[in-house]
Amino acid sequence: MGDDGSFEVESRWKEQVFYWEGERGYLFDAGWGVSPPVLYVPPAEEWDASTPVWMHGRRDLILSRLEARSRHRIEEGPYPHSQGELTREV
Repeated sequence: MGDDGSFEVESRWKEQVFYWEGERGYLFDAGWGVSPPVLYVPPAEEWDASTPVWMHGRRDLILSRLEARSRHRIEEGPYPHSQGELTREV
């Protein structure tokens, strides 16, 4: 799964944007006090340390998907290591 195009971008509450590929997901921090709202992503040099293994080496693809579907402006920001990994219950 992943590079075949099956993904979902889900906004919940004002400061949460979820990126899903099947049952695997990642929570990105967002800010809503501006227009358009802001979606914060780990900088390129921190991407692999801040995201789960299934997202490693796929930053450009995932960011392009987020830009197309999230309705947020993408900005780099500091991220704790592996803070946002999720598993969706089916």
